[in-house]
Amino acid sequence: MSRIRIYILQLIILIVILFTAAFATSFAQFTENDNPGADQPDDSALLGDELYPTNLENITLNIDKDSRVAVFDNGYSREAGMFLGLFLPVRMISEAEFPLHTSSISLLVIPSGGLTDLKNEGRFSAALNKYVEEGGALLVFSQRIGRYYTMLPAPEGKPVTAYGWLEDQSTLSSSSILSMKHPILSNLASSKPHLNIDGVFDSVPDTGKTALRNSVSGQPIMIIYKYGKGNVIATTLFTDWGYLHQRTTWDEINLFEGIIKWTGIPLSQSALRENGPKDRKAMKSLPLPPLGFSIQSDNEIYLAGDKANFTIRLWNYENRKRKIKVYYDGKGEFVELLPKSSRNLSYSVPVYSTRRLWVYFYDEKEIFLQTIRRGYSVVYPESDNG
Repeated sequence: MSRIRIYILQLIILIVILFTAAFATSFAQFTENDNPGADQPDDSALLGDELYPTNLENITLNIDKDSRVAVFDNGYSREAGMFLGLFLPVRMISEAEFPLHTSSISLLVIPSGGLTDLKNEGRFSAALNKYVEEGGALLVFSQRIGRYYTMLPAPEGKPVTAYGWLEDQSTLSSSSILSMKHPILSNLASSKPHLNIDGVFDSVPDTGKTALRNSVSGQPIMIIYKYGKGNVIATTLFTDWGYLHQRTTWDEINLFEGIIKWTGIPLSQSALRENGPKDRKAMKSLPLPPLGFSIQSDNEIYLAGDKANFTIRLWNYENRKRKIKVYYDGKGEFVELLPKSSRNLSYSVPVYSTRRLWVYFYDEKEIFLQTIRRGYSVVYPESDNG
């Protein structure tokens, strides 16, 4: 009997190892703390009933090889597939397969980190352009660094430029504001929704529409634009990763239901939820804040002793001059902002321990305006005793 138990135990261990290896292949390029939200993982503790009640025991991939919704199988693709499975079946498609199957895809989803470490960026970008130009819809989650967004199809003129999750500060509670009326946003129950965001767009195509903005900086976090016969919905949301970490909100459930419906793809009957908000009214768009603030950095994970380079950014959205006092790391300086203008401050410092850079903003009368913090991790090289 004991020998049989040993065999069963060995079999269970083997199954767990195989499952873990298969599950991890899609995001093996990421380290433990290299994920969206790693700089501020406790934000969801503030939200209570606003969080979607994720039941991890019942989560599986809802796969249909003939589905018109394809998840690009790179980055956090399993998380994206499981999240979208709340609404309808999906299929997974690899980098090599995508150019051959574009005609059978109505909606292509690039998961969080999905544009990292591609085998051939140029070939994939060209395939994306052709797919959208011929009528496909493209939905993009948060990416690791901003340069990956330049692979997206974009009309002539301004390209899509952004900061990724390694360069920006994540936030969730009342993180966003509606900046326009759009069918995608019609399910939202608040004009200042709780969305998992990590990143921001710095440049939007001339024909692009900004649907959602960061509530503190005023910068875009969801843009929508036409390209050829198709549409691009680019975001800095990491709802897919957040779903398996029990920090997805009802606002995000409602938002992505609206996105899928807008693309013309019917939801599964099982997608109807009984516990969500009912009798929702379309929310009004909100104006830009008078002043906007943010911090970006060149990385989020440093070797001990490396120099971290920060950019403290200020926006004046008003029609009058402003003079802002900025305090950080024992320093203080005044920044003059012309009407409808912005300014950047650069700050570099060697880092030796994991912490956050705190920046405080005050107005001309020394009245407190805002606190922004930028988290980062420090790793230590292995010592050489040899």
